[in-house]
Amino acid sequence: MTSADFPPRRFPQGYLPLTLLILVVYLLYLPFSGYERLVYDAELYWFISIYFHKAGSLSLLHFHDGMRGYVYPLLLLPARVAQYYSGLPPIWFARVLGAATAAGVFGWTGPALWQVATGAAQPPTWPRRLAFAALGFAFWREHFNFTLTDFPALGALGLGLWLLCRHPGRWGWALLAGVCLAAAANMRPVYLAAAPFGLALQWLRLPAGRGRGPQRGAVAAALLGAALVLYPQLRINQRHFGQTTPLVLVQDVNIAPGTLYRAKLQRGLVFQKYETTIDPAYPWPVLFFLDPEGRAVLRAEGIGQFGSYGHYLRFARRRPLLLLRVYARHLFNGLDLQYPTPYLRQVYVSTWGLAALNYTVWFGAGLVLWLRRHRRRRALSWSGGLLLAALLAPCLLVLPTDIECRYLLPLHLLLYAVLCFGWPAAWRPARRQWALLGAIYVGFLLLCFAASASVQARLELGGRSLLGHRLPPPTPL
Repeated sequence: MTSADFPPRRFPQGYLPLTLLILVVYLLYLPFSGYERLVYDAELYWFISIYFHKAGSLSLLHFHDGMRGYVYPLLLLPARVAQYYSGLPPIWFARVLGAATAAGVFGWTGPALWQVATGAAQPPTWPRRLAFAALGFAFWREHFNFTLTDFPALGALGLGLWLLCRHPGRWGWALLAGVCLAAAANMRPVYLAAAPFGLALQWLRLPAGRGRGPQRGAVAAALLGAALVLYPQLRINQRHFGQTTPLVLVQDVNIAPGTLYRAKLQRGLVFQKYETTIDPAYPWPVLFFLDPEGRAVLRAEGIGQFGSYGHYLRFARRRPLLLLRVYARHLFNGLDLQYPTPYLRQVYVSTWGLAALNYTVWFGAGLVLWLRRHRRRRALSWSGGLLLAALLAPCLLVLPTDIECRYLLPLHLLLYAVLCFGWPAAWRPARRQWALLGAIYVGFLLLCFAASASVQARLELGGRSLLGHRLPPPTPL
């Protein structure tokens, strides 16, 4: 392994103009997006950011939420204080923070990671980066009204990986990278799966011939940076919950320690997908899309819940084909984005246009990979593979669970990047190729619509069509 994987060129500063443009676009759009207040988890994150203040003093150790880590509420604290003294609605501050996050992720993090992964001397061109940002806006724009951890955590993960790639062996940058990776895992515990690949990336990125000392030092610096973030969480857990762990406990009065993921494994067999809504016409705040096959098998085996991970593994050995089908459905449903918001204002509304754009992105990304298939082995280095693994490992962990589209956020953005940054500029297909591609595209689109329609029809309290029509509830088992 040598430094040739990521050529040591001076990193260009060409990202700022487009990043600022994205910031302005979101600042102008979000106030008119139709939301008036924070709700559900977004409101809760905003509320618990005041936990650091108690009896006239500020301390990290005052934080006492067992379900969520302290990092994101701490980042919200300055805005929370400003909102308190100004009296302005909390969602105003959430929009400013959201616009900054969107600008960072779509204007810099995504393109910059692509640049280091491919070893390019220059950033992707303006039109390509603009297309990437436009897809992000089309699919995720209303998420940035809310104080949720999905994009901040992914941004922290991306920054940490970028630092490891661009500054190998520099202990100060490695320390900062460790801070970023640990912050991402504290905000979204599933991102802990990226940590081993990040450390391996730091180990392998050092130029050959420098011995093991610099490698050990760089990895130690990254671990120290992570410890700086994780130690307060350890103290919080010890003080308030009697648990000696630096990881987020993910527990509350209804969820015992260490049982949430196991419960989500069981729910992953009951539900194909779920969404959250604020539609007053829908009876529940959560939309559950039933999985008849998984429910039938659980009922046949008399499984109400998995008592241990061993229990789930034994079930997997008995039903490997079932689980493969379940995971495939979860992958499709996790990528099948129907709304650009985490909180649906209206359940029964036409979504075929956004769905068609989404399927077109899949088709385009697949076409790019096909066109570049002979270059992939040669182009993807060990470092590039580790970078890819760090981004996708969290997605693999959530596939067995009850899925929500934002759980696969790294994969969504990777598909946008492949299409926008990887499209071969010199490709000029013949007319017959266009005709063949058109036929394949139409067939692919029809298959995707059919698969999506079958899932939407399984909405528990009344199925929905992609045209927004309400359908009868699915037949009970």
